Amino acid sequence: MKLIKLSLFTMTALLAIACGDAGKDGANGTNGADGPAGEPGKSADGNTNDPSISIVNPSRGILDREIEVQIGGSGTQFEEGAKPDFGEGIEVVEVITSSRSLINAKLKIAANAATGPRKVTIGSLAVEGAFTVAPAIDVKGGTVEQGGIVELAIDNNDTRAFDAQAFKLEAAGLMDLGSQATGPQAAAGFLLAPPLAKAGKTQIAVQNLGADGKPKLSFLSSTDAMEIKPRTPLSFTLDTPSEETFASPLETKLWKLTTPGTQAAIVDYRVQVAADGTAVPVAFLFGTNGDADAQLGRAAPPSNPFTGQYNPPPYDLHVAVPVLSGGLPNDHYVVVADLGAGSGKATVTASRTNATAVMESGTAHGPDAPQAVGAVTATNAQIATGELASEAEADVYKFTVDAADKIQVTASAAADLEIIITKDPNVFEDAPNTPPQDRKVLGYMYPGDKFAAQRSLATAVGGTDVYLVVLSDIQGAVKTGKYTLGVRKLP
Repeated sequence: MKLIKLSLFTMTALLAIACGDAGKDGANGTNGADGPAGEPGKSADGNTNDPSISIVNPSRGILDREIEVQIGGSGTQFEEGAKPDFGEGIEVVEVITSSRSLINAKLKIAANAATGPRKVTIGSLAVEGAFTVAPAIDVKGGTVEQGGIVELAIDNNDTRAFDAQAFKLEAAGLMDLGSQATGPQAAAGFLLAPPLAKAGKTQIAVQNLGADGKPKLSFLSSTDAMEIKPRTPLSFTLDTPSEETFASPLETKLWKLTTPGTQAAIVDYRVQVAADGTAVPVAFLFGTNGDADAQLGRAAPPSNPFTGQYNPPPYDLHVAVPVLSGGLPNDHYVVVADLGAGSGKATVTASRTNATAVMESGTAHGPDAPQAVGAVTATNAQIATGELASEAEADVYKFTVDAADKIQVTASAAADLEIIITKDPNVFEDAPNTPPQDRKVLGYMYPGDKFAAQRSLATAVGGTDVYLVVLSDIQGAVKTGKYTLGVRKLP
């Protein structure tokens, strides 16, 4: 290689040029042609990162609730105010905030919304199963026939606890016989399906304390949690005992009897259990409509007020109702259940006694001037109809009976009334410690709509005159209204 030797002068000159002032910038060159379109971006694992809805948090909502959710996107370009869609039964009340990749929204879930996974949609983006609608309560055992009793086990899915004091079950057309919360997240229910309860599937609701501290139906099951199946009732033959065996606890029997509207009568349904029997019967009587509002009476064995346990047999229960003439035929539906351990037996008998009906006198008939109704015999009962016009009023009726007879008194009323059965129209309550043979008051009845179990009473009289005193019940809400009273001799 040929080496080039630079003189000291040459090197000095080159250094001077390098350290001199910079020249002016040259003009920009023209742009080159556009390159080909880039490929979609890829994540660290090499997968294509297409725009998608990546998360909904929380991912579950409860029926009949409002909830705020966050919806996150991956590779998204959400427009400002973009509104998500959660399907039928979920209303997006408000989009609180939104960005290209995150939406905060407030949802309102309807009480009858379908439960289960939901598709969430925003514009052209959708994701299956990103949000689930759940019932507040899960119900086990929710199938019952018309005229049947069902026992339910209920689990609480919500963060709110059951309130034992406010707890109550409600299902369309069904009657709560004594449900209760067994803990903050669990409950047990006993429901009766009236004889003509609407067949099909329905929802169950639990009453709890609301945010305002007042009872509110605030826990809902799915809309198909309870199924009511149709059932054909048996037919009664009057004065013919029917021996029935209840194969399992809560099994029920259902009968129907049609009473003509051409003759006033007292119709009685009797349930008997022998002294050595195991059945613990309860009977429910319903009128023509056969629904919960048509309940005319019920009967159950007496129980110990301290333990709540039923007294042992024998049992002789009656559910009776007065029927007036001049109207359409009356359909009666009778449900009898055995609350015992199963395999119990009971005898059920329907009877009808013709009656003479008397209307209330237009003159005052208080304790000092009772209205005489008539004599009660083995073949003829007596019925009185009237109206309590004032809560301060007392209507008194006199019935003549045989001193040795045992009579049945029955009453029906829309108002909350108190009926006093007494041997002296001026004695409404015996003094404490009065000997049994000297007592005047034979019993009390409360025949208003709230007290269906207290519409018939059987008693021995021990005298020839018995008086029925009609008063407004001081504990009731409906102080005045029409009523019907009936008295018949028990066979």
